[in-house]
Amino acid sequence: MEPHQAVRRSLSLFLLWFLTNSILFTVLLALIDFAILYAVLLAVFLSIITIVSAYRRMELRIIVKINAEAIDKGSYPKFENLVKGLCVAHGFRNPNLFVIADSAPNMMMVGKNSSQGNLVVTTGLLERVNRVELEGLITHELSRIRNRLALLDCTVAVLVAKPFVFLPGFVNWVATKVFVSWAVAETDLQAVSLTRYPTALASALSSLDIDGREPRVNPKFCRHLWINPPANALIKSGFSTNDRVAALSEL
Repeated sequence: MEPHQAVRRSLSLFLLWFLTNSILFTVLLALIDFAILYAVLLAVFLSIITIVSAYRRMELRIIVKINAEAIDKGSYPKFENLVKGLCVAHGFRNPNLFVIADSAPNMMMVGKNSSQGNLVVTTGLLERVNRVELEGLITHELSRIRNRLALLDCTVAVLVAKPFVFLPGFVNWVATKVFVSWAVAETDLQAVSLTRYPTALASALSSLDIDGREPRVNPKFCRHLWINPPANALIKSGFSTNDRVAALSEL
């Protein structure tokens, strides 16, 4: 998926959300005897406030829900230096770094664009993978923020999966209309085109998949954001981790 396609689809979801909220607010205000013109104007005003708040706080809503804490400079020097080195080497913007004190190995990128990226890692992942494997995983997540797939993932999580978590069928239907099945595999290819070492990313993904543990705090609405999504993720990827490992092993 091209970056402009991901941005367009994300904006379409925000527009749809805005229109839906405007209609609902208008109906509610009309029911409490507001004149229709005033009801419409107030509904539009309230919808604008709601959508701006949702957009600006999108990353924070996810980061707070997964219990991620900002990394103090120097707390994880090897990880911090590796991220910085990869950003310099491949022209990425330095993301904000977060850590979750959890033995389950996983990682996710949360953000709208390269200047607003938030890379989240569990302590379990830092303990499990070696340097070259970690390099592959980080490059994959940095590629996700560059190609704007992270924006689309976060938008679907906050606007669709979170409010409709009790309607998994509907959430999956929306996801099939918004995502393309090969997007995650395409991002894998973008990452290894930079590192020139597909075996490292394949090995890291295989290690995470074999471990199989989930973070203790793992809300349903954002499980698809993990680099190794659990089998019970609300939104399914077109490629399983095993499929991705097999594809990378062929390179």
